[in-house]
Amino acid sequence: MKTALIVRYGAFGDSLLLTPIVKKLKELGYYVVVDTTERGREVFANNPNIDKITDRVTNSVPIGEIDKEWDKQKEEYKPDYYKNFSESLEVSIALHPKCPMYIYPKKEREGRCNVNYYDHTAKWADLGPLHKRGELFFTEDEESKAKSYIREGKFNLVWCLSGSGKNKAYPWSDYVIGEILKNHDDIHIITVGDLRCQLLESLDDKDITNLSGKVPMRITMALTKFSDLVISPDTGTLHAAGCFTVPKIGLLGHSTKENITKYFENDYSIEAKVPCAPCFRLVYDHNIQCPIDPVSHACFCMAKGLDPKLIYEQFLKVYNKWTEKKNEK
Repeated sequence: MKTALIVRYGAFGDSLLLTPIVKKLKELGYYVVVDTTERGREVFANNPNIDKITDRVTNSVPIGEIDKEWDKQKEEYKPDYYKNFSESLEVSIALHPKCPMYIYPKKEREGRCNVNYYDHTAKWADLGPLHKRGELFFTEDEESKAKSYIREGKFNLVWCLSGSGKNKAYPWSDYVIGEILKNHDDIHIITVGDLRCQLLESLDDKDITNLSGKVPMRITMALTKFSDLVISPDTGTLHAAGCFTVPKIGLLGHSTKENITKYFENDYSIEAKVPCAPCFRLVYDHNIQCPIDPVSHACFCMAKGLDPKLIYEQFLKVYNKWTEKKNEK
């Protein structure tokens, strides 16, 4: 049997981009081996198109020895198809500070970088036409756990409070959530994020379930499948929601709908409207890399570029459709 070895060191969304590729490779008759990070393992778990995820603990490999580790893998598996997708986005359309194009004028960056991530990854894979959305596969226990947080008869809204960087934190979340709960009595808000997002969970209400740092990412991703709406910055939760038909509102600051949500179903995403956005840059230290809003101390694109009123209006579009469908029953 032919063997395919693909490598991707990155975050949750980066790994999801590879799921159409492993599906295609399996359809072509390959034994599919994936080398990835701990986050990637969470994305690829239970995927029937993957035969093996390597046993190496990639996060412990020193950066200077990664190339040697990859060479060892190629020698071990002798793949008929090999592709390393690490930095497949970071060096081309999501610009690392070390990339020469990082300092190009915005118009030139946009001309190069306003490309869909799935399209770009498919081109990199060179396997012909691919599905343009990710896939997640959960166990019965995972789905049961996720469903346990869903309140029957309520409009269940999953709100991701932040991504991995502070440039992915929306500072007016409490304001929008408060308006939603004030005006509607059949809403259930589920806030998600990593442990640090507990600092952003300032609202205490019977109609809010705060889960930041309390459930594994696999459960958060499964929650997007069973909710009625997902609101999230450009992070793993939004990319997970993109695997399913659940309506989603992406809060996009440094990226665009073309980049992220072009192929998502029921997409209501919003792009920041400020001069610096979209920057198409990877942000590691927003205090150095970004203009900062003096009131919220958040990145300008998130604080000034995404009007709370517009987010509420997008919510209403989804909520009104849900209400109409509910009343028809």
